[in-house]
Amino acid sequence: MVDTLRKKTKTGKMPAVKMRGKHDEAVKDFLSENETARSFFQEYLPPEIVRNLDFNTLQICKDSFIDKKLAKYFSDILYQVNLKDTGIFIYLLIDHKSKEDWLIAFQFLKYMVRIWELYLKQNEGARTLPVIIPMVIYHGARQWQVDTHFIGMFDAPGYLKEYVPDFGYNLYDISHVPDEAIKGAVLLRIILMTLKYIFTPELSYKLRKEIFPLFHELNDKEKGTEYLEVLLRYLTCSTGSLSVEELNEAVTQLYEEGGDIMATIAEKWLEQGMEKGIQKGKLEKAFETAKKMMKKGFDLDTVLEITGLDKKQIEKLA
Repeated sequence: MVDTLRKKTKTGKMPAVKMRGKHDEAVKDFLSENETARSFFQEYLPPEIVRNLDFNTLQICKDSFIDKKLAKYFSDILYQVNLKDTGIFIYLLIDHKSKEDWLIAFQFLKYMVRIWELYLKQNEGARTLPVIIPMVIYHGARQWQVDTHFIGMFDAPGYLKEYVPDFGYNLYDISHVPDEAIKGAVLLRIILMTLKYIFTPELSYKLRKEIFPLFHELNDKEKGTEYLEVLLRYLTCSTGSLSVEELNEAVTQLYEEGGDIMATIAEKWLEQGMEKGIQKGKLEKAFETAKKMMKKGFDLDTVLEITGLDKKQIEKLA
C-alpha cells in the first residue's frame, strides 16, 4: 500500500482551507476540501475506477510538482487513495491558459517521474511503482482538441511505437459542457461554474443568479464564509470581464437576500470596497491639487506638504 508522500495532519483529514493570494491557488483551496475532492472524482473519473476506490482513505500529498516558470499557467494537487488492497495516486492539473496546451502530456510525464522518484526515495525496499491517474481541468475559451494520450505527440511508424512510452489522461473541459452537466457537492459546483464563466461576459449574471445562491445550500456557515472569501479573492484577481462595481452589486444582492452564511463576509467585502473607493478618491484629489500647484510654480516642498504625496509620486506626475 502507498503509505508515503502524505501531508500529515493531526486528524488525518484533508487540511483546512487556507486564505491564499494567488488566483490559481484559490482553485486549489476548493479542491483541497475532502468532500469537494471526493465529489469531483466520483463524478468525473471513469466508473470502473470509482467503483474500486476507497474514498475514506483519500488524502492530499505533497503540494506541487510544477516548475516555477509554469506556476502561473497551472495548479496541481496530488492525492493518494486506496484501490482495493493497494494504494494509487491521482494527479490533478488545473490548466489556466486560454487555449489547449499540446505539451500537457509531456508535462504530466515529467511530474509523474518526480512523484515516482520521491516515492522510491521514501520507500527504499520498493520493487513496484504505484499507479498515477493523471487528470486535467481545462477552462479555456477554445475547445480542447489535443490527443489525450502521450503517444499522440509522436509522428512515428507503427513498428517504432513499442519504443515510445504511452499513457492517457482524463480531461475535463469545463468550458464546453452544459451547466446542467456540472454536478456534485455544493463547493464543487461553485468552483466549476466559476471556472466555466470566469473569462466570459456572462460572469456577472451567473454570479448573481446561479453561483452565489449556491452558498445558501451549505449547512456549515463557517465553511461557507471561508470559501466565499476565497472565491471573492479569486474573482478580483482573475477576471477582466467583471468590474468592482458589478461584483459589489452581486455581493450586495446576496447580502440583501438573507442567509447567515453570507452576512459577515458580504458586509466586510462591501466595507473594504468602500474604503478602497474613498482612498482612491483622496489620491485622485491630491494629484489634481498637485498638478494645479506645479502649474502655478509652487516649490516641491510646498506641494508635498499641502497634498500629502511623497516625492516619488510627484516626480512620476511631473
